[in-house]
Amino acid sequence: MELFSAEQKVILLGDFEFICYTLNNGDKVFSHTRLLNIIMADYSNQNLHKHLSALVPYLPFLFIQRKIRLSIVFMKDGQRIRAISYADFITICKAFVKADEAGLLDSKFFLAAILSRRFLHYDTEQQLSKTNITT
Repeated sequence: MELFSAEQKVILLGDFEFICYTLNNGDKVFSHTRLLNIIMADYSNQNLHKHLSALVPYLPFLFIQRKIRLSIVFMKDGQRIRAISYADFITICKAFVKADEAGLLDSKFFLAAILSRRFLHYDTEQQLSKTNITT
């Protein structure tokens, strides 16, 4: 089954915009390019694991072993977009926060640490609002 963007939601964190795509199979994803942008990575090397190697001590072992699911590819307006799952994005955000709290985060990841905290706060609020609606 070919994946395509069924809908998209803009998540605004300060002046920074995340677009969360909901695919036709129900999965939620973020554009791989957007994550590279957040960590100020060199786009010529799209190996996300290489860019995030400083986070290895803060990532779950199984996460490191299986590699980040960058194989999610979906269609949007006739273009193929590589994506990262919402769950993997949450895991990476948690690793940025842990590394920052340990004082071991490279200064080039300063923006990523700030946005990670804000995104995790946003996600917690979303989870709480879903719980309140269903109870």
